[in-house]
Amino acid sequence: MLYLCNAFSLNMLGQMPQQGRTFTVRPITLEEVKALLQGGFISAVGHESTARVIETLLGLPVEANRVAITLSPGDKLVVFQLGTRLAEGQVLSAEEVWDLYNRGLASFFLVEVL
Repeated sequence: MLYLCNAFSLNMLGQMPQQGRTFTVRPITLEEVKALLQGGFISAVGHESTARVIETLLGLPVEANRVAITLSPGDKLVVFQLGTRLAEGQVLSAEEVWDLYNRGLASFFLVEVL
């Protein structure tokens, strides 16, 4: 499966670390993200404002979908990761997400489960 989300957590790996499975993480460009997601994906972007920013960046519809996912071997996860820690309970507006992206404090990563 191919997923798009706005954060990565080790909890997404379920029991995989105990089973000796591994994963890779690498930064990817906006162009790589667009090409990768063209064939379809499952959105796990948990915030409406972030979904709107990603949607504009990609030129693809991105549903805000606050769900928990568990990755399996072969799965890929495109992560729109903020490069700063938010205050407890803070929810950003689309303008604030754009500001972080434009200042280089938000970028895309690809997580691949091996």
